[in-house]
Amino acid sequence: MAGMIELTIESWSGPDGTAYRWSLWRDGRRLAMGPAYRTAEAAEAAATAACIQEFGVKPDRVTAL
Repeated sequence: MAGMIELTIESWSGPDGTAYRWSLWRDGRRLAMGPAYRTAEAAEAAATAACIQEFGVKPDRVTAL
């Protein structure tokens, strides 16, 4: 499957603090989404592992929102 895979990490703030969620995208379509993590680093590590497991490659780009 052609196209760049982008990893997006979103931060969400609430009464319990900040949580980080990841999602993988290709050509404007979401491929996968993960649960909330306490740190952006943990979310990125989990997303990278999921991308490698599912698609056999690391994400081409990481975008933090």
